[in-house]
Amino acid sequence: MEAALVGCGRLLPSRTDSLNDPVEASDHVTSSEMETSGGGTMRTSLRGDIRFDVDQDQLLDALDPVWRRVTEYVFELDDGFEMRRVLVIAHGADGATVAPKELLGPVHADQDGSVYFGDFFEHYGLI
Repeated sequence: MEAALVGCGRLLPSRTDSLNDPVEASDHVTSSEMETSGGGTMRTSLRGDIRFDVDQDQLLDALDPVWRRVTEYVFELDDGFEMRRVLVIAHGADGATVAPKELLGPVHADQDGSVYFGDFFEHYGLI
């Protein structure tokens, strides 16, 4: 059973230190705690939190360049595979939260379903 879980990436340690460290070095970021799941054959999600030192009115503007970096990292990590789900939340200093999907505009921001990295690959011109 353990071998099967390791094969689909469920027991693999997070490989995102190489992502969290540069994200934390970005302007306005106070901490980044993201991790991947599905590092094996079943790439499933990037989950976690990014905390910023800005309030709600500046949060999306602060998130945009950081999320571009995250998207480029995932694009290279997954060789352009578009189906990794985005389960990350950005937190402002005033307690406000936004999901990265809000960067894609109102069509994506208003949907209840999952957003996948393929949408961000297109948004940032990677495909």
